[in-house]
Amino acid sequence: MALNVISNFAANVAHRNLVKNDMDATQSLAKLSSGTRVVSARDDAASLAIGSRLAAEVRSMAQANVNAGQAVSMLQIADGAMARVSDILVRMKVLSVQGSSGQLSNIERGMLDTEYQQLLQEAERIARDTEFNGNQLVNGASSTTTVLNAQNGTINRLEAADGFASIVFDPNVGDAAFSASYDSTTNVLTVFNLTTGQSQGIDIGSTAIANNATQEVRFPQVGVTITLNSAFNKATAIQPTGTVTEANDGGAGSIDLATIDLTGIDVATALQSLATRSISIDATTANAATASLGAFTANALDMSTVGTKNLTLSDGTNDLTVSFVVTQGYTNGADITLDVDELGALVFGNTGTASQASFTFKLGTGTVTGVDTLTISIDSINNSSLGLTSSSIATVPQAENAQALVNTAIDTLNTARARIGAAQNRLDFAAANLATAIENAESARSALLDLDVAKEMTTLTSKQILVQAGVSMLAQANQLPQNLLRLFQ
Repeated sequence: MALNVISNFAANVAHRNLVKNDMDATQSLAKLSSGTRVVSARDDAASLAIGSRLAAEVRSMAQANVNAGQAVSMLQIADGAMARVSDILVRMKVLSVQGSSGQLSNIERGMLDTEYQQLLQEAERIARDTEFNGNQLVNGASSTTTVLNAQNGTINRLEAADGFASIVFDPNVGDAAFSASYDSTTNVLTVFNLTTGQSQGIDIGSTAIANNATQEVRFPQVGVTITLNSAFNKATAIQPTGTVTEANDGGAGSIDLATIDLTGIDVATALQSLATRSISIDATTANAATASLGAFTANALDMSTVGTKNLTLSDGTNDLTVSFVVTQGYTNGADITLDVDELGALVFGNTGTASQASFTFKLGTGTVTGVDTLTISIDSINNSSLGLTSSSIATVPQAENAQALVNTAIDTLNTARARIGAAQNRLDFAAANLATAIENAESARSALLDLDVAKEMTTLTSKQILVQAGVSMLAQANQLPQNLLRLFQ
């Protein structure tokens, strides 16, 4: 090659190799600092794609493993409650055996029955109170209604449009009718069970519910949970009331409207078919007035005198009691219509709720029901499910009957516990399988993406030496034209 000063070929070659070796050294540093063999898709696009999917799978399976652990914890709580109820049943069995023996008098059996009844109540309380994250475990399935008003009429006090998103009834509620009122001054929302007469009020606060948000209000004493949404106006009161109109009566009389009250609804579903809220009272004979509300009728109501009146309406099977105060007695010929707005504000609990509470746990990363999910049903252990409702040991026949009932209850409870134990063992195997799958998937991902540090350190060392040599050679190549200048001297 001719010697010239115009083109420094040697320097160009040295520079190109220096740049390449520097880039290789930089890539090695990137891999070593990140710990992965594939820093970007250009390193290995296929491995990057497979490794990314495996990484997502591993993290998802890790969460599924957590789900399995929480499921086991839930079942342990349920089993613990069943263990305590089992202890109660054993004590009840002892009391029933003692109560059926002839050396005791009925007075002493009554003493034993006092404890027996307390144990019944405690077993029922445990069934209702055993929860995991707000979900009842051993009291059967809850029922939900979003159709808040079943009667026809122009006045509806509990509507979805007014912010009542849903109402959930505890399993033990059964057939019952409920009304609700809200005091905007104290911010107390009150639920009234018209079947039992029990009520409970909860302060829900004055802060408005934000858009797309909800507020859950739990009424444990009456077995109802109400979910409110942003349409609920906390500045507006809700107070079901009654109004009275009289027509064609020709007589006198008056009712204190503020005292109208609904109670004693035996089977709430009987009211769902009502097409009216109006109670008609025919006081042609004032001291023996008749009344009707749809298919519900009542007789012999004395409207001629003042005082509290309890109007019991019946359809032959179910009863409804309406109470009010007559402030001025009616004369013969009165025709009275009570438009009870509260009948347009009823919601109904459901009968025949499931004796099991079902929970579905996510134990896989797919969406196939029965493959990636596991549904576990927990049997109810309340007194109704165990067949112990109204049992007693106050007499010898009752004590002997209680023995049989308790024996059956023990068998039922043991069956329920066996199902929980089987589910726990299944969850243990599912968790073990997830742990193995996580280990193997992580190993596969590691083989694709993880860096061989020793090998890469060797590469980096080699590239660093080449970079250093390249810098030295580039410096020497740049000196070659300087040597040619001496020929001009």
